[in-house]
Amino acid sequence: MILPQIEVTPATALLDVPVHITLSGFVPNQLITLHATLKNGLPGGDLTASSHAIFQADENGCVDLVSQAPLFGTYEGIDPMGLFWSTNVQTMRFYHPYSLDDFQFTPRSTEIELTAEVYDKPVAKAVVKRIFVSRDVSIQKILDHGLVGLFFSKPHTEQRPAIVVLGGSEGGIGSCSQFAALFASHGYPALALAYFQCNDLPDEIRQIPIEYVQRAIHWLQQRPSVHPDKITLFGRSKGAELALVTASIDQHVHAVVASSPSSTVSIGTDKAFAGSDTFSPQSSWSFQGEPLPFVPWTEEQTKVSQERLEAGQRIDHIHAEAWAACEWVEDAEIPVEKINGPILFLSSDDDHWWPAAEHCEHMVQRLKDHQFAHSVVHLRYAETGHGIRFPYIPTTRTQLNGGTPKNNAYASEHSWREVLQFLERTFPG
Repeated sequence: MILPQIEVTPATALLDVPVHITLSGFVPNQLITLHATLKNGLPGGDLTASSHAIFQADENGCVDLVSQAPLFGTYEGIDPMGLFWSTNVQTMRFYHPYSLDDFQFTPRSTEIELTAEVYDKPVAKAVVKRIFVSRDVSIQKILDHGLVGLFFSKPHTEQRPAIVVLGGSEGGIGSCSQFAALFASHGYPALALAYFQCNDLPDEIRQIPIEYVQRAIHWLQQRPSVHPDKITLFGRSKGAELALVTASIDQHVHAVVASSPSSTVSIGTDKAFAGSDTFSPQSSWSFQGEPLPFVPWTEEQTKVSQERLEAGQRIDHIHAEAWAACEWVEDAEIPVEKINGPILFLSSDDDHWWPAAEHCEHMVQRLKDHQFAHSVVHLRYAETGHGIRFPYIPTTRTQLNGGTPKNNAYASEHSWREVLQFLERTFPG
């Protein structure tokens, strides 16, 4: 007698590698509920989540998720990785240590438990191991030259293209370190760079010096495993704005990936100094000691945005209104035509934080007008929210991001493949 079983191929793989799940040994045409349970699934934070799908076995008592859609469940349609992105999140948070010494990139991998049930009784189990960072990647805490970061790298014998990773307005080191870990696992030395809310860095985004990122670029160029003329800046959200501004100033940057960016320097904090109660909008960035021109908000816009964020409501229209009303918007625009290499823009049509798709279109047109010498690609995802990340992680939290779980999952998977291909095209060999 053949017992019911779950087979997963590969059973252990890097986080961005899809798996093939099959069920066998069941009664022909039997209804089977397949559960996926994730525990401790976020380096530098907490993530617990679960999903399920009900399948009907074929005449041989088998189910193949590559070719079969569930009858019911947390996702619809044929999707081999549907159980992974459609998980309902019970816990999800980043740790926000204000000292790099308190931050640990753990766990380096996680396990997803698959359980097949028939008549509410478990009859088969399997475990899928998902790796956040390859075993041969070393993680080094960086506090040189005033920098605060984590350097991920393999023991390369030849110099490799390298990446500075800049996170968004969540601050700290947690989010950007996840991207850096994946880049390094694919062979790209990567520096996850905190620029506020860590160590002696500012508590808020207030005139962050562009020179700080330039020091990080220079530090990265000095690493033996890094090719000094093949540096990419990768930024998400606020970090994408910072990446574009820095690349427009520093010719040592040879490629930029800007995910959900702004085309202008935007408002940072609305206070002149920490603890102040006086409304005083500040530029996000400075250069050579001077704040960069930026798109300001009114005090009322700031108040409304805070209220809406606390209520879990979108604020992209406030950014759009401020952008349209700014009398010196041309001064605040990022001169992207000065960037010394190709650019990949990623954006979404239902971004609840700011109108990144329109910002990207505006920059693409600006680059055309200036006859930009390098390649430009803009990937714009329909009905997708702000949280375009990497594949096969939960995409069900849409309230403050937008989009639908399915479209967000597709955008994260497709864009990640495009990012890796962009790097391969830009730095072949």
